[in-house]
Amino acid sequence: MRIGTILPHTKLYGGVRRFLELGNLFDKEGHSPIIYTPKGLPPTWFEYKGEVKILESVLADNLDALFFTEPEYLQLALNANATRKIFYFINPKENLNLFRKHPEIEIFANSLNLMQLAEKKYRVKAFPAYGGINLKSHNPKPNCERNPLEPFVVMAYGRIARKVKGTKYVINACQRLIRKGYNIELLLFDTPVDDKMLKKNTQLKLNIPFKFIQNHPVEKNQELYHSACVFVAAESKAGWSNTAAEAMACGIPVVGTTAGTNNFLLNNQTGVIVTQDSRRIANAIELLINDESFRQKIAQNGRKKIEEFDWSCLAEKILKHLAEPD
Repeated sequence: MRIGTILPHTKLYGGVRRFLELGNLFDKEGHSPIIYTPKGLPPTWFEYKGEVKILESVLADNLDALFFTEPEYLQLALNANATRKIFYFINPKENLNLFRKHPEIEIFANSLNLMQLAEKKYRVKAFPAYGGINLKSHNPKPNCERNPLEPFVVMAYGRIARKVKGTKYVINACQRLIRKGYNIELLLFDTPVDDKMLKKNTQLKLNIPFKFIQNHPVEKNQELYHSACVFVAAESKAGWSNTAAEAMACGIPVVGTTAGTNNFLLNNQTGVIVTQDSRRIANAIELLINDESFRQKIAQNGRKKIEEFDWSCLAEKILKHLAEPD
């Protein structure tokens, strides 16, 4: 099959990575993945094995399936010569009412959160295309026991410019714990994709011990996760929380909101669920500091749960669906 995807760019975003990972797996199975973007530039941070073409090329190609993630590309998708046309619902802010006028467009949901949103708010039935995670590049660290004499490292995604990520709540939670006398170090990481993000990150100044790792090689992010004692995902809205899934795959206990985590974060089983509130986040971290056996238990359970969502499982599910009659 020739499987195309329209994307706004190939920069480091979770929604972009989804199609790069899937594309490589489609290629491995003998299919032909093609990504179309306005500039037609391949990713510089990921080894993608498919083709990358300029946006207009989609009108000249014959495709078995065409994915897109931005409603602005609806008309382009409608005009494309593709047997199956699929809107992949990855951003909870998108309005699906637009697609009720076009029954020829299939809807995929990349998480349980978004599938429920599609059905409840828009009365749109979506195909459950949940996931994923690359288990080959995210492995549990051999020894998850921590040295109580060393700082308790709290890790979070450091995309300061996007308030929806909730990084400030993690910062405030760490400040609370330090005031209570805990030996805390905050670890933030990000790869800024524009000047606004770079400026916000470089201007960050805190009165607590912290490290801000920027532009770390994506293929080596496992090293960062392994240096943490807990990962906190404090997002207010998300389709699929890539960073929470990656931390869980690396055997790091996760404290998180339900945004983008409903598929794998089960309270007090595979992680600790909190609201986007610094006090509740601090309480959850404090629990993990004082109960080492519980911290290790949810880390082990989390790794086992996230194995259900390897990219290979999702790719197989999608290919099987595309092989069936529309």
